[in-house]
Amino acid sequence: MMSILEQRQIIESAFLPLNCRCLVEADDTLTVQIRAVGGERVLLGVKGIQRNELSSSRSISQLVLRLRQQVTLQESTHLTNREDRALRSAIHA
Repeated sequence: MMSILEQRQIIESAFLPLNCRCLVEADDTLTVQIRAVGGERVLLGVKGIQRNELSSSRSISQLVLRLRQQVTLQESTHLTNREDRALRSAIHA
């Protein structure tokens, strides 16, 4: 299995220019937090990722793909909600 440093480096760099942090928990699982550029808004936070399931570059790539899909979904939901609020504000103005 890859070292945690290798796993972290691969995952964190896969999300550049976003700010991605991987933390190893006491139970040897990973917590991944992805923030928008500038680090203000959390786009996605996932806990309980089993490190032993990230034994190859392929398994890490699959994790990154799933996380990217979740970030994209979160972003589209966030934009839709923001557009809805702007439209409601314009209607009530």
